[in-house]
Amino acid sequence: MTQYHKLIIGYTVFINCFAYVLMCYDKWQSNKKGQRVPERRLILVASLLGAVGVYAGMKSPLYHKAAKPKFKIGVPLLIGVNAACIYIIFKFS
Repeated sequence: MTQYHKLIIGYTVFINCFAYVLMCYDKWQSNKKGQRVPERRLILVASLLGAVGVYAGMKSPLYHKAAKPKFKIGVPLLIGVNAACIYIIFKFS
């Protein structure tokens, strides 16, 4: 495994942790009627290889944004796209 592969794995772990924390923060803000994280930003983070973190934030114990079609359908699709991107990166580098 090259340094490049380690960097990609580290980035993927970081962005997914960040995505989960962002979902937690948005849920916390929604409960206290504070300033929310725009849905566009959550989708952007999911598309930058953070879909697993956003998906984890949609499931227990948060159940945040789980009913919205944009997230219910889009995030699982992005997980597939993220997985394909990671596969391509590892296969051809």
